[in-house]
Amino acid sequence: MPKKRVTKIDPKKELSPYLNHQSNQHKNNKKEAKVSASLANLHAERKISLVRRLGLIITISLLFIIGLGYYISPLADVGSVQVEGAADLPPEQVVENSGIKASDKVFDYLFHQKNLGHRLGDKYHEIQNVGVKLNHFNRLVLKVNEYPTIGYIKEGSNYRKILADGKVGSRSLPWAKVDQDKPFFVGYNHMVSLEKDLELFDSFPQDFKNKVKLLSGNTRRGSQIILVMKDGNVVIGNISTLNDKLKYYNEIKSKADKNSLIDLEVGAFSRPLTSSEKKAYGIS
Repeated sequence: MPKKRVTKIDPKKELSPYLNHQSNQHKNNKKEAKVSASLANLHAERKISLVRRLGLIITISLLFIIGLGYYISPLADVGSVQVEGAADLPPEQVVENSGIKASDKVFDYLFHQKNLGHRLGDKYHEIQNVGVKLNHFNRLVLKVNEYPTIGYIKEGSNYRKILADGKVGSRSLPWAKVDQDKPFFVGYNHMVSLEKDLELFDSFPQDFKNKVKLLSGNTRRGSQIILVMKDGNVVIGNISTLNDKLKYYNEIKSKADKNSLIDLEVGAFSRPLTSSEKKAYGIS
């Protein structure tokens, strides 16, 4: 009896196409799941971005509507004006000269502060700039900043401020409102001589400026300057050379008697003041 031929079959080989198909299908399913998840996330992100944009647009629109409603309402009309700073300037006059009226809108002054500052600065030399702030919807507060005061110039029985920009203040002040630590400028009938002495005074060292009580315009020559010091001495100098000769002042002062005239105009020396000189310079 002839033998039957036996054909050997490799199970792995036979099942390989099916297994590969299953593996590929599983991979494809994973890819499809990832793509679906990515699309879902992208859709969610777009939705969130759209909501945010709509929220921002709605918020801006509401703020614009509220702002517009406030601007056209009586609440935006100037209700009152308060002045801060500038203690020597009358607040009522400052408000009047500012041109602010009750029918004006507060925003017109909040957004145009420089114009207001220029307007008041032209009227009052003391004013350097003006800031504006708002209180309680429609109450304006004018914050006035003044130029620093260098000294005072005597005018009759009163005094005017001499400001850091070289101008003279607009207000005439009584003695009670004068800062007596600042120097006084007396006897100046011409602005030219005052400006020259101011320029020289401004160039002095600060410690020396603090010692000056008075500058006198009653000089024999236009080039001469007279300083009455707080310690009772009088310094005479030449406008062109005094600044260079101030280095000798302390040495001469240490050797001089009280109430001496220290002459730095020609050379450098001192002598006691006469009775008439003491009276003329207000030294007792």
